[in-house]
Amino acid sequence: MATIKKSKKRFIIPICIVLVVAIVAAAVAGAVAKSRSSTVALNTISTGDINENVSLTGDVTAGSVKEYKVGTVATVKEVFVEVGDEVEEGELLATFDVSGLDSQIAQLQTSYDTALQNYNASKANKENAEEMLDLIDEKIEETQDRIEELENGEKKPTTTKARPTYTIPTTQSTSRTTRPTSERTSSSTEPSSSQAPTRPSINTITEALIQLNETLTSISDDLDTIADMSALISGELAQAIADGELNSDVIAERVGDAIARAIVSGMIDSAKLLVESGAAADMVEAAVAQIDFEAIARGVADSDNIALTAAEIQLASLTAQRGIYKAQTNTTILEAQRTSLNSTKLALDTLKEQKKEMGEGWKAAFDGTITKVDITPNSQTTLLSAGITLENLDNMTATVSLSEYDVHKVRKGMSATIKTAYGLYQGEVTSIAPTATGGSDSSVLDNVGSQMGISGLSSLTAQGAGVECKITIFDTDANIIPGFDAEVEIQTGSYKDIPIVPIESIVLEKEGTYVYLYNEEDSTVTKTKIETGAVSDSAYEVTSGLQVGDRIIAIPSADYEEDTFKIKVQ
Repeated sequence: MATIKKSKKRFIIPICIVLVVAIVAAAVAGAVAKSRSSTVALNTISTGDINENVSLTGDVTAGSVKEYKVGTVATVKEVFVEVGDEVEEGELLATFDVSGLDSQIAQLQTSYDTALQNYNASKANKENAEEMLDLIDEKIEETQDRIEELENGEKKPTTTKARPTYTIPTTQSTSRTTRPTSERTSSSTEPSSSQAPTRPSINTITEALIQLNETLTSISDDLDTIADMSALISGELAQAIADGELNSDVIAERVGDAIARAIVSGMIDSAKLLVESGAAADMVEAAVAQIDFEAIARGVADSDNIALTAAEIQLASLTAQRGIYKAQTNTTILEAQRTSLNSTKLALDTLKEQKKEMGEGWKAAFDGTITKVDITPNSQTTLLSAGITLENLDNMTATVSLSEYDVHKVRKGMSATIKTAYGLYQGEVTSIAPTATGGSDSSVLDNVGSQMGISGLSSLTAQGAGVECKITIFDTDANIIPGFDAEVEIQTGSYKDIPIVPIESIVLEKEGTYVYLYNEEDSTVTKTKIETGAVSDSAYEVTSGLQVGDRIIAIPSADYEEDTFKIKVQ
């Protein structure tokens, strides 16, 4: 059977027709859509009035509130009022037995006196340390010059202004205990002849004396006493090395005996020591015994080296003393003691004031109504006890929180409208707090709200930071009750005959505020940035970018693809 071959043209022709129809339909639909998107209504910029407001939600409270707090331990004698009572200024509300407060005041007074004494001592130490630092620095410089002379082999007289030399009595006995002689080595250990003579390291001496001074600070907290003991110890160490004595135990005994004699003779005031006299000398002796003098002074054989060693010991002592004085100039301790002193003083003054007020009895500070009573006769109060609350309900206040974008608009004396469930009341801004309280997470809401002409968005969240603002409410009546919320509108400005643009004609973007300005010559509109000023719920003041008579798109679309395009005016 023969095969019949079908022509492909019978399929191609219908397909082409379908494609042509589809293309034509799409073009027509696009033209219709474009025609529709290009047909717009225009607004003409004109002048008008704007009454600028800040709208917020606030709490209604009594204009005058007096809370009588107990805040201490006392006994309630009598309570003369109940919740709801009307009282007059000066009327007695409650009486107390405050005889038990005397012991509390005495304890606080002792604490305050101690804190004051500690603060004054620290302050004096700091001032003394600052003065001594200058003197120590001068001595360090002179001693360094002396060391340089000795190292160069020069024998020039020194002008160092050293502390006064101590003359230690040798005949007076001391009460301190000493270790048995058998535990000490009476002779010094001579260095091996095979060892190369080396001069003592200034860093080694300094470190040893700094450690020794740490012991001294545990013996006394008086800077002068510490400095005197440090100088005495340094002198004894230098003399021992000059005498050729390098045994640590023997040197320690010499230093301990010198400290003990200085205390007995009064050269060191025992009253300024934190421990007993004998214990102080023993502590110094034990600390000195830990120093390896053989390592420090090994190789000292002639007078020049001995002099150099003594000078370096003096420099090390001065450096160690400087560390003590430098630490005392730090203000951290002083500031901590000042804080403690102020806290104790505040507690003392508060308790004295409470005793005076409660001893005379609580009296009404003004005419008003008792709204809370949390004490009963013959009961014992505690530090956490509440008391009595007196409010003047004839004067009402609305309290609102101003955001960082609204606070600069509001001023004392501005008029306000307060709306409650029972009507409208007039008021006036009477106070604005100097600082903000609360968090700042919702400030972005206020930024957006400010651009949209909506104030107080931060008050819708618990996290918004705000400045407390109080509005006195005029002509109050029984329908406005403390504790309820109220809508508050503050009139922040009135502007007459200014260029305005309808709020619906504006496009708000991150970069700024825009309108679509019409060019009649070529029937196009161009996206144009403008600056705005005052704002109401229906219009913005135009400060730049537009002029009276300009025409703009009345209600811009959000899906314009170009900044400039042709339009057809509706």
